[in-house]
Amino acid sequence: MFIIAAIAYAFSIFIDVAVYHFKYYIQDDKNIRHLFSMINIFQYSARFFILIFSPIMSYLTESVKDKNEVWIITVFAHFFVVLLLLLLYSHRFSYYFSKKVIHILNLIFGKSKPLKLVYIEKQKHWPKLSVSSDFYLFFTSYIAGFLFSISITFLYFISFSYPQKALMLSSGTQIINMFGSMLLILFIDPKVMGAIDEGKGYQEIMILTTSRIFVHITLVIILFYIK
Repeated sequence: MFIIAAIAYAFSIFIDVAVYHFKYYIQDDKNIRHLFSMINIFQYSARFFILIFSPIMSYLTESVKDKNEVWIITVFAHFFVVLLLLLLYSHRFSYYFSKKVIHILNLIFGKSKPLKLVYIEKQKHWPKLSVSSDFYLFFTSYIAGFLFSISITFLYFISFSYPQKALMLSSGTQIINMFGSMLLILFIDPKVMGAIDEGKGYQEIMILTTSRIFVHITLVIILFYIK
């Protein structure tokens, strides 16, 4: 059961990051709205995996009451996230994976026009680095991912230390989650999407992916520290 929960959480984070790669690698001017609707459907599927993760963790926390197993699941969840996100460093994998997902979604939901999927060559040389801009994107993405991930996964382990304050902890984690989501919507999405619109974006997407990997490495370290 703990493997299912850990993998489900890892897939949810993987999907959230992978959609940025989708928007970079696949373009079709004649079907752009339809294409983005397919990408949004794929992104929403990340919530489905959270709906697998959360009930299992709640059951282990409230019914089984096995603190050690909850800790192990949380560690494995973040470890699997790192493994999956590393796949996105492969230009070949991220392009063909996004192409296959779009193809499957079109088979399920239909399509208004034949989609022309454009293979965008990986930028062999990144543009001149802007230290302040790149650090800003990395730091903002790191904080957003950290707040989002710690609010979802650490709730169950921490609740063992405060069994009488489960509702307060749940409300607090929702607030933390909200701040992470706001950072993503207000500061990260516009910068990455704007770069893609300008025919760039590869550097920004890789910075975002790298920051998320560092988030989950950090969370694993914290888990071993508080064990």
